[in-house]
Amino acid sequence: MSGIKKILIGLLLLSGFISMGFSQADLPLYYILVFIALILAVTLLVRYPQVGIYLIALLFPFTYLEFVYGDLNVPYVDLVALMLFIAWMIRQSFMEKREPLTLKMFPGLFFMALYVIACFLSLLNVEHEYFSFCLKYLLRPIIFFYLMFVVLPFNLVDTLKKLKNVLQILFVLGVTLAFTGVWSLLFPPVVGARRVLPISILGVYPLGQNHNLLSEVFIFLIPMALILFWQEKNIFWKNIYLSGAILMAGINLLTLSRSGWIALGVQLAILVWLKYRQQMKKILSPAALYLLAIVLIPAIFLMYKLTQAGITESATLNRLKLIEVSFMLFRKYPLFGSGVGIFTQIMSQVKWYIIEYGSALDSHGFIFKNLAETGFVGTACFCFLIFYFIYIIYKAYQQNAKAEYSWVILGFFLAVIGVFIFQLFGTSYYIVKTWLPVGLALATLKLYKVRYLS
Repeated sequence: MSGIKKILIGLLLLSGFISMGFSQADLPLYYILVFIALILAVTLLVRYPQVGIYLIALLFPFTYLEFVYGDLNVPYVDLVALMLFIAWMIRQSFMEKREPLTLKMFPGLFFMALYVIACFLSLLNVEHEYFSFCLKYLLRPIIFFYLMFVVLPFNLVDTLKKLKNVLQILFVLGVTLAFTGVWSLLFPPVVGARRVLPISILGVYPLGQNHNLLSEVFIFLIPMALILFWQEKNIFWKNIYLSGAILMAGINLLTLSRSGWIALGVQLAILVWLKYRQQMKKILSPAALYLLAIVLIPAIFLMYKLTQAGITESATLNRLKLIEVSFMLFRKYPLFGSGVGIFTQIMSQVKWYIIEYGSALDSHGFIFKNLAETGFVGTACFCFLIFYFIYIIYKAYQQNAKAEYSWVILGFFLAVIGVFIFQLFGTSYYIVKTWLPVGLALATLKLYKVRYLS
Protein backbone atom coordinates (compact mmCIF):
# COMPACT_ATOMS: atom_id res chain seq x y z
CA MET A 1 0.00 0.00 0.00
CA SER A 2 1.38 3.41 -0.99
CA GLY A 3 2.21 6.06 1.61
CA ILE A 4 -0.54 8.40 0.46
CA LYS A 5 -3.20 5.70 0.83
CA LYS A 6 -1.99 4.89 4.34
CA ILE A 7 -2.23 8.55 5.29
CA LEU A 8 -5.77 8.86 3.90
CA ILE A 9 -6.97 5.69 5.64
CA GLY A 10 -5.35 6.85 8.89
CA LEU A 11 -7.08 10.23 8.74
CA LEU A 12 -10.45 8.67 8.05
CA LEU A 13 -10.05 6.20 10.95
CA LEU A 14 -8.98 9.07 13.22
CA SER A 15 -12.06 10.99 12.18
CA GLY A 16 -14.28 8.02 13.04
CA PHE A 17 -12.71 7.38 16.45
CA ILE A 18 -12.79 11.02 17.55
CA SER A 19 -16.36 11.41 16.29
CA MET A 20 -17.41 8.47 18.45
CA GLY A 21 -15.64 10.12 21.37
CA PHE A 22 -17.55 13.36 20.74
CA SER A 23 -20.84 11.47 20.63
CA GLN A 24 -20.05 9.76 23.95
CA ALA A 25 -19.33 13.15 25.49
CA ASP A 26 -22.84 14.34 24.46
CA LEU A 27 -21.47 17.22 22.40
CA PRO A 28 -23.87 18.86 19.94
CA LEU A 29 -24.15 17.23 16.52
CA TYR A 30 -22.94 20.52 15.01
CA TYR A 31 -19.48 20.06 16.54
CA ILE A 32 -19.20 16.51 15.26
CA LEU A 33 -20.22 17.49 11.72
CA VAL A 34 -17.80 20.44 11.63
CA PHE A 35 -14.96 18.24 12.88
CA ILE A 36 -15.68 15.54 10.31
CA ALA A 37 -15.83 18.19 7.56
CA LEU A 38 -12.43 19.56 8.61
CA ILE A 39 -10.86 16.09 8.67
CA LEU A 40 -12.28 15.31 5.24
CA ALA A 41 -11.02 18.64 3.91
CA VAL A 42 -7.50 17.96 5.23
CA THR A 43 -7.70 14.45 3.78
CA LEU A 44 -8.58 15.88 0.37
CA LEU A 45 -5.72 18.36 0.60
CA VAL A 46 -3.26 15.62 1.52
CA ARG A 47 -4.17 13.88 -1.71
CA TYR A 48 -4.60 17.00 -3.86
CA PRO A 49 -2.63 19.89 -2.29
CA GLN A 50 -2.94 21.91 -5.50
CA VAL A 51 -6.66 22.31 -4.75
CA GLY A 52 -5.72 24.29 -1.65
CA ILE A 53 -3.43 26.59 -3.64
CA TYR A 54 -6.18 27.18 -6.21
CA LEU A 55 -8.67 27.99 -3.43
CA ILE A 56 -6.23 30.45 -1.84
CA ALA A 57 -5.80 32.15 -5.23
CA LEU A 58 -9.57 32.33 -5.66
CA LEU A 59 -10.32 33.61 -2.16
CA PHE A 60 -7.33 35.89 -1.53
CA PRO A 61 -9.18 39.25 -2.01
CA PHE A 62 -12.09 38.25 0.22
CA THR A 63 -10.55 38.73 3.66
CA TYR A 64 -13.86 40.10 4.93
CA LEU A 65 -15.57 36.82 4.04
CA GLU A 66 -15.20 35.06 7.39
CA PHE A 67 -16.19 31.98 9.31
CA VAL A 68 -17.75 33.35 12.48
CA TYR A 69 -18.62 31.37 15.59
CA GLY A 70 -19.00 33.22 18.88
CA ASP A 71 -15.87 35.29 19.44
CA LEU A 72 -14.01 33.37 16.72
CA ASN A 73 -13.78 34.92 13.27
CA VAL A 74 -11.42 33.55 10.62
CA PRO A 75 -11.30 34.58 6.94
CA TYR A 76 -12.06 31.56 4.80
CA VAL A 77 -8.81 32.05 2.90
CA ASP A 78 -6.88 31.75 6.19
CA LEU A 79 -8.84 28.65 7.13
CA VAL A 80 -8.05 27.01 3.79
CA ALA A 81 -4.38 27.95 4.17
CA LEU A 82 -4.22 26.47 7.68
CA MET A 83 -5.77 23.17 6.55
CA LEU A 84 -3.40 23.09 3.58
CA PHE A 85 -0.42 23.69 5.88
CA ILE A 86 -1.51 20.78 8.09
CA ALA A 87 -1.91 18.60 4.99
CA TRP A 88 1.54 19.60 3.75
CA MET A 89 3.13 18.75 7.09
CA ILE A 90 1.39 15.37 7.07
CA ARG A 91 2.73 14.70 3.58
CA GLN A 92 6.22 15.75 4.63
CA SER A 93 6.09 13.52 7.72
CA PHE A 94 4.55 10.31 6.45
CA MET A 95 4.82 10.01 2.68
CA GLU A 96 7.36 7.41 1.54
CA LYS A 97 8.64 9.46 -1.44
CA ARG A 98 8.85 12.76 0.37
CA GLU A 99 11.40 15.51 0.18
CA PRO A 100 12.91 16.03 3.65
CA LEU A 101 12.28 19.36 5.32
CA THR A 102 15.25 21.64 4.78
CA LEU A 103 15.97 25.34 5.27
CA LYS A 104 15.67 25.81 1.49
CA MET A 105 11.93 25.21 1.87
CA PHE A 106 11.68 28.43 3.91
CA PRO A 107 12.83 31.30 1.68
CA GLY A 108 14.03 34.40 3.47
CA LEU A 109 13.99 32.52 6.79
CA PHE A 110 17.01 34.39 8.17
CA PHE A 111 15.42 37.81 7.70
CA MET A 112 12.02 36.56 8.85
CA ALA A 113 13.62 35.12 11.98
CA LEU A 114 15.28 38.46 12.70
CA TYR A 115 11.92 40.21 12.42
CA VAL A 116 10.22 37.66 14.70
CA ILE A 117 13.00 38.10 17.28
CA ALA A 118 12.53 41.88 17.11
CA CYS A 119 8.79 41.37 17.67
CA PHE A 120 9.51 39.14 20.69
CA LEU A 121 11.79 41.81 22.13
CA SER A 122 9.04 44.40 21.69
CA LEU A 123 6.90 42.37 24.11
CA LEU A 124 9.26 43.48 26.91
CA ASN A 125 7.60 46.90 26.73
CA VAL A 126 4.00 45.66 26.75
CA GLU A 127 1.83 46.16 29.81
CA HIS A 128 0.59 43.00 31.49
CA GLU A 129 -3.04 43.43 30.43
CA TYR A 130 -2.08 43.48 26.73
CA PHE A 131 0.65 40.82 26.81
CA SER A 132 -1.50 37.82 25.76
CA PHE A 133 -3.07 39.81 22.92
CA CYS A 134 0.33 40.92 21.61
CA LEU A 135 1.77 37.40 21.84
CA LYS A 136 -1.22 36.09 19.87
CA TYR A 137 -0.69 38.86 17.33
CA LEU A 138 2.89 37.68 16.83
CA LEU A 139 1.66 34.16 16.09
CA ARG A 140 -1.18 35.34 13.90
CA PRO A 141 -0.95 37.25 11.67
CA ILE A 142 2.85 37.71 11.63
CA ILE A 143 4.29 34.17 11.73
CA PHE A 144 1.08 32.96 10.07
CA PHE A 145 1.48 35.12 6.93
CA TYR A 146 5.00 33.84 6.33
CA LEU A 147 4.17 30.15 6.69
CA MET A 148 0.84 30.23 4.87
CA PHE A 149 1.38 32.67 2.01
CA VAL A 150 5.13 32.54 1.36
CA VAL A 151 6.25 29.03 2.36
CA LEU A 152 3.19 27.11 1.10
CA PRO A 153 3.05 28.56 -2.45
CA PHE A 154 6.84 28.32 -2.72
CA ASN A 155 6.73 24.57 -2.03
CA LEU A 156 3.39 23.50 -3.49
CA VAL A 157 3.37 25.37 -6.82
CA ASP A 158 5.90 22.86 -8.11
CA THR A 159 5.02 22.57 -11.81
CA LEU A 160 4.57 25.10 -14.61
CA LYS A 161 1.08 23.68 -15.18
CA LYS A 162 0.04 24.53 -11.62
CA LEU A 163 1.53 28.00 -11.98
CA LYS A 164 -0.43 28.63 -15.17
CA ASN A 165 -3.62 27.36 -13.52
CA VAL A 166 -3.08 29.83 -10.65
CA LEU A 167 -2.50 32.67 -13.12
CA GLN A 168 -5.68 31.82 -15.02
CA ILE A 169 -7.71 31.69 -11.80
CA LEU A 170 -6.34 35.11 -10.85
CA PHE A 171 -7.15 36.48 -14.31
CA VAL A 172 -10.78 35.30 -14.22
CA LEU A 173 -11.07 36.67 -10.69
CA GLY A 174 -9.62 40.03 -11.76
CA VAL A 175 -11.96 40.42 -14.73
CA THR A 176 -14.94 39.48 -12.54
CA LEU A 177 -13.97 42.08 -9.94
CA ALA A 178 -13.50 44.64 -12.72
CA PHE A 179 -17.06 44.05 -13.91
CA THR A 180 -18.33 44.47 -10.34
CA GLY A 181 -16.51 47.82 -10.45
CA VAL A 182 -18.42 48.73 -13.62
CA TRP A 183 -21.63 47.74 -11.82
CA SER A 184 -20.79 50.05 -8.89
CA LEU A 185 -20.38 52.93 -11.37
CA LEU A 186 -23.73 52.25 -13.01
CA PHE A 187 -25.55 51.65 -9.73
CA PRO A 188 -23.63 53.54 -7.01
CA PRO A 189 -23.93 51.88 -3.58
CA VAL A 190 -23.63 55.29 -1.87
CA VAL A 191 -24.92 58.76 -2.68
CA GLY A 192 -22.30 61.23 -3.88
CA ALA A 193 -19.47 61.40 -6.39
CA ARG A 194 -19.27 58.34 -8.60
CA ARG A 195 -16.24 56.15 -8.06
CA VAL A 196 -15.59 52.42 -8.20
CA LEU A 197 -16.40 50.76 -4.88
CA PRO A 198 -16.70 47.15 -3.68
CA ILE A 199 -20.27 45.90 -3.95
CA SER A 200 -22.31 43.81 -1.55
CA ILE A 201 -23.60 40.31 -2.27
CA LEU A 202 -26.77 39.53 -0.33
CA GLY A 203 -25.88 42.24 2.15
CA VAL A 204 -22.30 41.01 2.65
CA TYR A 205 -19.20 42.93 1.50
CA PRO A 206 -16.63 40.17 0.88
CA LEU A 207 -14.00 42.75 -0.17
CA GLY A 208 -14.89 45.24 2.53
CA GLN A 209 -16.42 48.64 1.78
CA ASN A 210 -13.39 50.86 1.20
CA HIS A 211 -12.31 51.67 -2.37
CA ASN A 212 -8.66 51.04 -1.47
CA LEU A 213 -9.47 47.39 -0.73
CA LEU A 214 -10.45 46.92 -4.38
CA SER A 215 -7.56 48.93 -5.77
CA GLU A 216 -4.87 46.96 -3.92
CA VAL A 217 -6.19 43.74 -5.44
CA PHE A 218 -5.79 45.08 -8.99
CA ILE A 219 -2.20 46.14 -8.26
CA PHE A 220 -1.45 42.41 -7.94
CA LEU A 221 -3.79 41.12 -10.66
CA ILE A 222 -2.83 43.46 -13.53
CA PRO A 223 0.75 42.05 -13.78
CA MET A 224 -0.69 38.51 -13.65
CA ALA A 225 -2.83 39.31 -16.71
CA LEU A 226 0.25 40.75 -18.44
CA ILE A 227 2.21 37.55 -17.78
CA LEU A 228 -0.51 35.53 -19.50
CA PHE A 229 -0.53 38.03 -22.37
CA TRP A 230 3.25 37.89 -22.81
CA GLN A 231 3.37 34.10 -22.68
CA GLU A 232 0.36 33.35 -24.90
CA LYS A 233 0.95 32.43 -28.56
CA ASN A 234 -2.65 32.37 -29.70
CA ILE A 235 -3.69 35.83 -31.00
CA PHE A 236 -7.27 35.51 -29.77
CA TRP A 237 -6.24 34.73 -26.18
CA LYS A 238 -3.50 37.36 -26.28
CA ASN A 239 -6.18 39.95 -27.04
CA ILE A 240 -8.37 38.59 -24.25
CA TYR A 241 -5.57 38.82 -21.69
CA LEU A 242 -4.51 42.29 -22.83
CA SER A 243 -8.11 43.52 -22.77
CA GLY A 244 -8.49 42.14 -19.25
CA ALA A 245 -5.34 43.92 -18.10
CA ILE A 246 -6.51 47.22 -19.61
CA LEU A 247 -9.96 46.81 -18.06
CA MET A 248 -8.48 46.15 -14.62
CA ALA A 249 -6.13 49.13 -14.96
CA GLY A 250 -9.02 51.40 -15.95
CA ILE A 251 -11.19 50.25 -13.05
CA ASN A 252 -8.24 50.68 -10.69
CA LEU A 253 -7.92 54.31 -11.80
CA LEU A 254 -11.66 54.83 -11.35
CA THR A 255 -11.50 53.77 -7.71
CA LEU A 256 -9.81 57.19 -7.26
CA SER A 257 -7.46 55.50 -4.83
CA ARG A 258 -4.38 57.68 -4.45
CA SER A 259 -2.36 54.69 -3.25
CA GLY A 260 -3.56 52.71 -6.26
CA TRP A 261 -2.60 55.47 -8.68
CA ILE A 262 0.89 55.77 -7.18
CA ALA A 263 1.50 52.00 -7.16
CA LEU A 264 0.24 51.60 -10.72
CA GLY A 265 2.36 54.54 -11.86
CA VAL A 266 5.48 53.01 -10.28
CA GLN A 267 4.74 49.65 -11.93
CA LEU A 268 4.32 51.31 -15.33
CA ALA A 269 7.54 53.32 -14.91
CA ILE A 270 9.51 50.18 -13.96
CA LEU A 271 8.04 48.24 -16.89
CA VAL A 272 9.00 50.96 -19.35
CA TRP A 273 12.48 51.31 -17.87
CA LEU A 274 13.32 47.61 -17.76
CA LYS A 275 11.71 46.39 -20.98
CA TYR A 276 10.78 49.22 -23.30
CA ARG A 277 13.50 51.79 -22.64
CA GLN A 278 14.98 51.65 -26.14
CA GLN A 279 11.58 51.72 -27.85
CA MET A 280 10.51 54.71 -25.76
CA LYS A 281 13.53 56.72 -26.88
CA LYS A 282 12.29 56.39 -30.45
CA ILE A 283 8.66 57.07 -29.58
CA LEU A 284 9.20 60.09 -27.31
CA SER A 285 9.55 62.80 -29.91
CA PRO A 286 8.86 66.45 -28.90
CA ALA A 287 5.30 66.08 -30.21
CA ALA A 288 4.78 62.96 -28.09
CA LEU A 289 6.04 64.79 -25.00
CA TYR A 290 3.54 67.60 -25.59
CA LEU A 291 0.79 65.00 -25.94
CA LEU A 292 1.90 63.34 -22.70
CA ALA A 293 1.73 66.70 -20.94
CA ILE A 294 -1.79 67.25 -22.27
CA VAL A 295 -2.80 63.91 -20.72
CA LEU A 296 -0.95 64.38 -17.42
CA ILE A 297 -2.10 67.90 -16.59
CA PRO A 298 -5.81 66.93 -16.25
CA ALA A 299 -4.79 63.84 -14.26
CA ILE A 300 -2.73 65.94 -11.84
CA PHE A 301 -5.57 68.46 -11.56
CA LEU A 302 -8.02 65.61 -10.80
CA MET A 303 -5.67 64.29 -8.12
CA TYR A 304 -5.48 67.77 -6.59
CA LYS A 305 -9.28 68.18 -6.58
CA LEU A 306 -9.59 64.73 -5.08
CA THR A 307 -7.32 65.69 -2.19
CA GLN A 308 -9.53 68.75 -1.59
CA ALA A 309 -12.76 66.72 -1.50
CA GLY A 310 -14.43 66.51 1.90
CA ILE A 311 -14.26 62.76 2.34
CA THR A 312 -10.66 62.63 1.10
CA GLU A 313 -9.63 65.52 3.35
CA SER A 314 -11.14 63.68 6.30
CA ALA A 315 -9.23 60.51 5.40
CA THR A 316 -6.00 62.50 5.10
CA LEU A 317 -6.50 64.11 8.51
CA ASN A 318 -7.24 60.67 9.95
CA ARG A 319 -3.95 59.31 8.59
CA LEU A 320 -2.02 62.31 9.91
CA LYS A 321 -3.45 61.72 13.39
CA LEU A 322 -2.54 58.04 13.23
CA ILE A 323 1.00 58.97 12.15
CA GLU A 324 1.20 61.39 15.06
CA VAL A 325 0.29 58.59 17.48
CA SER A 326 2.83 56.30 15.79
CA PHE A 327 5.65 58.77 16.41
CA MET A 328 4.47 59.30 19.98
CA LEU A 329 4.77 55.55 20.65
CA PHE A 330 8.10 55.43 18.81
CA ARG A 331 9.54 58.21 20.96
CA LYS A 332 8.45 56.33 24.07
CA TYR A 333 10.30 53.13 23.08
CA PRO A 334 12.52 53.98 20.08
CA LEU A 335 14.62 50.80 20.05
CA PHE A 336 12.09 47.93 20.24
CA GLY A 337 8.75 49.73 20.14
CA SER A 338 5.68 49.62 22.38
CA GLY A 339 4.78 46.02 21.50
CA VAL A 340 3.76 44.20 18.37
CA GLY A 341 0.02 44.57 17.67
CA ILE A 342 -0.47 47.21 20.38
CA PHE A 343 -1.39 50.11 18.09
CA THR A 344 -5.11 49.37 17.71
CA GLN A 345 -5.39 48.55 21.42
CA ILE A 346 -4.00 51.97 22.31
CA MET A 347 -6.13 53.78 19.72
CA SER A 348 -9.26 52.12 21.13
CA GLN A 349 -8.50 53.91 24.44
CA VAL A 350 -8.23 57.36 22.81
CA LYS A 351 -11.70 58.77 23.46
CA TRP A 352 -11.51 61.79 21.15
CA TYR A 353 -10.49 59.52 18.26
CA ILE A 354 -13.31 57.03 18.87
CA ILE A 355 -15.84 59.88 19.13
CA GLU A 356 -14.66 61.39 15.86
CA TYR A 357 -14.02 58.24 13.78
CA GLY A 358 -16.13 55.56 15.45
CA SER A 359 -13.58 52.74 15.76
CA ALA A 360 -9.85 52.24 16.16
CA LEU A 361 -7.95 51.95 12.88
CA ASP A 362 -4.47 50.58 12.29
CA SER A 363 -1.60 52.82 11.31
CA HIS A 364 -1.50 53.44 7.56
CA GLY A 365 1.81 52.25 6.17
CA PHE A 366 4.06 49.45 7.41
CA ILE A 367 6.80 51.97 8.24
CA PHE A 368 4.67 53.85 10.79
CA LYS A 369 3.12 50.62 12.05
CA ASN A 370 6.51 49.07 12.80
CA LEU A 371 8.07 52.22 14.21
CA ALA A 372 5.28 52.36 16.78
CA GLU A 373 5.13 48.66 17.63
CA THR A 374 8.63 47.26 17.05
CA GLY A 375 10.79 50.37 17.06
CA PHE A 376 13.84 51.05 14.93
CA VAL A 377 15.10 47.45 15.19
CA GLY A 378 11.83 45.84 14.11
CA THR A 379 11.30 48.37 11.31
CA ALA A 380 14.80 47.74 9.97
CA CYS A 381 14.29 43.94 10.11
CA PHE A 382 10.95 44.16 8.29
CA CYS A 383 12.45 46.40 5.62
CA PHE A 384 15.39 43.98 5.23
CA LEU A 385 12.88 41.15 4.69
CA ILE A 386 11.02 43.10 2.00
CA PHE A 387 14.24 44.28 0.37
CA TYR A 388 15.58 40.70 0.28
CA PHE A 389 12.56 39.40 -1.62
CA ILE A 390 12.52 42.34 -4.03
CA TYR A 391 16.27 42.08 -4.60
CA ILE A 392 16.37 38.36 -5.46
CA ILE A 393 13.44 38.71 -7.86
CA TYR A 394 15.06 41.72 -9.54
CA LYS A 395 18.44 39.97 -9.69
CA ALA A 396 16.78 36.90 -11.19
CA TYR A 397 15.19 39.03 -13.89
CA GLN A 398 18.43 40.86 -14.57
CA GLN A 399 20.37 37.61 -14.99
CA ASN A 400 17.71 36.11 -17.27
CA ALA A 401 16.55 39.20 -19.15
CA LYS A 402 17.15 37.54 -22.52
CA ALA A 403 15.48 34.24 -21.61
CA GLU A 404 12.02 33.41 -22.92
CA TYR A 405 10.61 33.21 -19.38
CA SER A 406 11.97 36.65 -18.39
CA TRP A 407 8.46 38.05 -18.90
CA VAL A 408 7.14 35.82 -16.11
CA ILE A 409 9.78 37.01 -13.66
CA LEU A 410 9.20 40.62 -14.73
CA GLY A 411 5.46 40.31 -14.14
CA PHE A 412 5.96 38.99 -10.62
CA PHE A 413 8.57 41.66 -9.94
CA LEU A 414 6.02 44.33 -10.90
CA ALA A 415 3.39 42.68 -8.68
CA VAL A 416 5.67 42.45 -5.64
CA ILE A 417 6.93 46.03 -6.07
CA GLY A 418 3.33 47.22 -6.53
CA VAL A 419 1.89 45.60 -3.41
CA PHE A 420 4.68 46.92 -1.19
CA ILE A 421 4.39 50.43 -2.65
CA PHE A 422 0.67 50.23 -1.88
CA GLN A 423 1.37 49.13 1.70
CA LEU A 424 3.46 52.22 2.28
CA PHE A 425 -0.01 53.81 2.62
CA GLY A 426 -2.24 50.80 3.38
CA THR A 427 -3.06 48.47 6.28
CA SER A 428 -2.84 45.02 4.66
CA TYR A 429 0.81 44.43 5.47
CA TYR A 430 0.38 41.04 7.22
CA ILE A 431 -2.27 39.30 5.13
CA VAL A 432 -2.62 37.23 1.99
CA LYS A 433 -3.14 40.18 -0.38
CA THR A 434 0.43 41.35 0.21
CA TRP A 435 2.31 38.07 0.64
CA LEU A 436 0.73 35.68 -1.88
CA PRO A 437 2.49 37.56 -4.74
CA VAL A 438 5.81 37.00 -2.95
CA GLY A 439 5.19 33.26 -2.48
CA LEU A 440 4.19 32.81 -6.13
CA ALA A 441 7.15 34.89 -7.35
CA LEU A 442 9.61 32.74 -5.41
CA ALA A 443 7.91 29.56 -6.67
CA THR A 444 8.38 30.89 -10.21
CA LEU A 445 12.11 31.37 -9.67
CA LYS A 446 12.36 27.82 -8.39
CA LEU A 447 10.38 26.39 -11.29
CA TYR A 448 12.62 28.05 -13.83
CA LYS A 449 15.67 26.95 -11.81
CA VAL A 450 16.94 30.48 -11.45
CA ARG A 451 20.44 30.12 -10.09
CA TYR A 452 20.37 33.19 -7.86
CA LEU A 453 17.74 31.74 -5.51
CA SER A 454 19.81 28.76 -4.39
